[in-house]
Amino acid sequence: MSEHDHDSGMGHSHNLDPSLFDESAATNEPIGLIMTLHIAFMVTSFGILYPLGMVLGLAKNKWHVPTQVLASTLFVIGYFLAHAHNGRNYEPHIAHRWFADIVIWTVLIQFGLGVYLKLHLEKSIHGRIRPALVKIHKITGAAIPVIGYVQIVLGVIASLGFCYGDHTGQCLAHFIMGSSFVGYGILLLLSLRVGGPWLLRRGQSQEWYDSWVIMLWGIVNTFTEHRWGQPWNHGDYQHTSMGIIWWAAGLVGIVLSRNGKRSVIPSVLIILTAVSFQGHAQHVANSGAIHSYFGYMLMAGGLSRIIEICFIWKEGQYDTISPWQYLPPLTLILSGLLFMGSTEEQLGLLAYMGIDISSYMNVLLSFGLVVFLFAFCLIYLWEKLTHYPNHNNEGYTEVDSENTILDASSAFLEDDDDQDEDAVELKPTHRNNNRYE
Repeated sequence: MSEHDHDSGMGHSHNLDPSLFDESAATNEPIGLIMTLHIAFMVTSFGILYPLGMVLGLAKNKWHVPTQVLASTLFVIGYFLAHAHNGRNYEPHIAHRWFADIVIWTVLIQFGLGVYLKLHLEKSIHGRIRPALVKIHKITGAAIPVIGYVQIVLGVIASLGFCYGDHTGQCLAHFIMGSSFVGYGILLLLSLRVGGPWLLRRGQSQEWYDSWVIMLWGIVNTFTEHRWGQPWNHGDYQHTSMGIIWWAAGLVGIVLSRNGKRSVIPSVLIILTAVSFQGHAQHVANSGAIHSYFGYMLMAGGLSRIIEICFIWKEGQYDTISPWQYLPPLTLILSGLLFMGSTEEQLGLLAYMGIDISSYMNVLLSFGLVVFLFAFCLIYLWEKLTHYPNHNNEGYTEVDSENTILDASSAFLEDDDDQDEDAVELKPTHRNNNRYE
């Protein structure tokens, strides 16, 4: 019997000859119907339903619980399908397998706390621990879409057998950096739509927080991109030097954006990063073309952000959105998808399949547009469910004290205790309702 004979039946084996995975983390058999269903269920659950359930929960909507139950049901079915598939087999120690434990425990904690909180047990010790459990429930609820995204990416990598052996380092660099650009774009979109009052109350600008993240991320890159004790190569020099310029620029940004001042330093760093990546040494056909396209897209994101800060943005005006202000988050998301799709193995597969680079980039950009649209729809749904910015209250907005205006955006970025009946005081505000939707 050959090593692959078990694939003709149901189920799969973890007791495979290690030589099968000398060059790839996956065998060459077709994925199979059951594994295809596993992928579809997991993408639907973590890519659509859990993010939707999170927004419904933040808006205290009645459909939050049914959505979470449906997402969890699909997750459980998908989990068992993964252990009953036929066809392609995978290296037993891939990241997608061990990260599944983190996903499972996060979902169990969030779901279990949700059931407990719905029982409204508030006497004795239940009343004392309830506030802490509410916070944990909300944190895990917000973490599930992020953790789910990581698991989906790891699943795509595993299904193709990528990021294995000598390709691990450059593959991780592309997916981590690309994901950071996508995440940054989504956060900018969130801040643009509903984050203004949240930033205003804290007396800090968006760039102040950006600069802290940039500095910390740069420090991590400086000391982790090179394996200590190993000889240095061109990739080590490139990524380590990138970390150095990130923490240096982050420090400058923190200083210049203190006390709520806007700063162009994060945007300038984005442009410098784009120039640097365009000059990366490439070893695969078409790699230079897609990296160049990525660089131009990233430059567009940095430049559009500078123009927005210097010429479009008006101090204290958060309720009117110019169409130009959507360019920075959009271009960052698009550039992130381009960078994640430009690993050596992906481009090698394109060459093997005879797919031209222009068609491939169009697919990546299309997916980036869908990601932007989905993020926008989730934020817009929350705005409608919470009547942000309180148009239905005829210009009134919720306040939690005589001196503090608490706009509806607070609940999105800093949700309060889980109350079924929220008593609020109303205070008139003068808001410009001419928002571009």
